[in-house]
Amino acid sequence: MTKQFFGHIKIPLQRVHIELTNICDFNCRFCPKSQMTRPFGYMAPDLAKRLISEVWDNGLCEKITFHVMGEPTLHPDFFDILDHAQTKGVNVGLTTNGSGLGGPIGDRLLDYPLYQLDISIQTPDKASFALRRAGSLSFERYIEGVLNFFSSYLGKGHSTLIKFRFMNTRIPKKGLERKKGPVRLISSTSELRDIFRFWAGKIYDILSVDGDKRTAALSKINGLVSYKWNVVEVYPNVSFETYMLNEWGHAFDDAEVRDAWAGYCFGMRDHFSVLYNGDVTLCCIDYDGKTAMGNVDDYSLEQILSSDRLGRIIDGFKRLRPVHPYCKRCLGSRTMISWLLKPIGSVLALKVFRPFFYKRTKIFKL
Repeated sequence: MTKQFFGHIKIPLQRVHIELTNICDFNCRFCPKSQMTRPFGYMAPDLAKRLISEVWDNGLCEKITFHVMGEPTLHPDFFDILDHAQTKGVNVGLTTNGSGLGGPIGDRLLDYPLYQLDISIQTPDKASFALRRAGSLSFERYIEGVLNFFSSYLGKGHSTLIKFRFMNTRIPKKGLERKKGPVRLISSTSELRDIFRFWAGKIYDILSVDGDKRTAALSKINGLVSYKWNVVEVYPNVSFETYMLNEWGHAFDDAEVRDAWAGYCFGMRDHFSVLYNGDVTLCCIDYDGKTAMGNVDDYSLEQILSSDRLGRIIDGFKRLRPVHPYCKRCLGSRTMISWLLKPIGSVLALKVFRPFFYKRTKIFKL
């Protein structure tokens, strides 16, 4: 099969992130929002629609996901932009913190058959929800809104892939915790299993799953471990996902970071991002736009993705050598031992042993 490229990018990518806004109604302790130096704002609706059309018409990705920083449903023209994407036949992914699902936003969203909906629960219980710093929104009201929306959305008969996302802190992030305080969410295998049993029970209550099927499904949760990236299908098209807490390229680290001498990354391999101001960046980890390759108000997306600068970055990663200063820092380390070993670990984990660290499990069958 002939490989297809758009500029330097082999297509189709898994996804392209479009950041509708970097404004969020949560102030999570573990989020780099507090470290962001770029101004807050919204993507111009015409720009969002133009990007959606350009990305989709050129077959750049399997889905367009509204996500980088911020809460996309806060965009004042969110549903107008979503209507445009639906009219184009785009596979739309939406990543939301879920705060608006129990209100008017959720009521309107019920009529949209999204391709994928990721609900970032992150903090799975009342104690950890305090880390979200969600203002007057209580954990009880938050969860009630999310689950009521889930029940109503399923009742619409959509075939949407729905993911409930939880954060795993099995490996503590020292830089973040030195600056922001303790962050403990799912920190052990026993916690992971207890939390998944609790949330699966809630889902099965809504779906009226009982008896032997429920018992058999819940028992399979005992096979999960917390040091892996778990994606667990608890019901057809309904999954739980845990992923390791990230430090977003040492965003919280005031200590000296040694630039990585080698390493590997999925940026521009399975995705890239467009920030609300039109900057095209290498990956969704770049919360502050440090890897901007160009702006779509100045150049076409094809021109940006065809630039010599981006070509050098991609060629560098093919040789396992980070080129961009942000990439070198992101993959870098504070200690000499880590500096020596981390690049090897990143290459092995992402290229060689990824199937071992990425565990996909189906625990329920109809």
